[in-house]
Amino acid sequence: MTLHNTRTFMLAAGLLITAGGVALADGPLKQAKVIIEHNATDNDTGFQVSLDADGWEKLTLTGPNGLIAEFHPKGGVSELGMTELFLETVEPENVKMPLAELLKKMPAGAYEFRATASKLGGNNGVMMSTATLSHKIPEGVALLEPRQDAVIPVGDTLMSWSGSDKAIDGSPASIIAYQLIIEKDEQPHPRMIGKRGLSMYLPATTREIRIPGTFFEAKTGYLWEVLAIEESGNQTLQSGAFKTQ
Repeated sequence: MTLHNTRTFMLAAGLLITAGGVALADGPLKQAKVIIEHNATDNDTGFQVSLDADGWEKLTLTGPNGLIAEFHPKGGVSELGMTELFLETVEPENVKMPLAELLKKMPAGAYEFRATASKLGGNNGVMMSTATLSHKIPEGVALLEPRQDAVIPVGDTLMSWSGSDKAIDGSPASIIAYQLIIEKDEQPHPRMIGKRGLSMYLPATTREIRIPGTFFEAKTGYLWEVLAIEESGNQTLQSGAFKTQ
């Protein structure tokens, strides 16, 4: 489980990609994505699916191998309808399920999202979008500062990492952004969604950023990770930990 997933309030499954819309009736969904997330630290991989719409009562997701999932809210929720949805699959270790075997579960190609619009959402008819899943997975970065398990003074802190320009199969990759996530190493409050921390998307040219000292607390453990995001939407994360004095 990655740091950013602990702060997500949605259903979860696992992937990222470039989406294009195909209009039916009320048009495409606001967002429709399918991607791969690879964890270079733990050597595991999974898929993620996300969508957003003004409101829907029923949703089907179909891929090259046929129907993948169908969602149909029940009870009072069915009348309200749904908007956002995020799904993440289990991320099996690569030694237990080799990557080539995993990728067969969701082949590269077009994935169709078809949603029946919710009347309370202000729409009628069917919304449809198509997302394209790629199997190009970027290499992870190297975390440079703070070093693993370092104990640092409380103050402005430089976070730095190396760049990524290749896929894990050695082919060229085009990184469009890096995501930096820092969280306190603690259990979240039982009534709070997510842990205290920060998340920011940075340009592909960025290799470092200084975090204000007011963000950190004394004698506290922190977890951090940097995700390299490829133009396909697929992403690879590298994670680390440090403490403050």
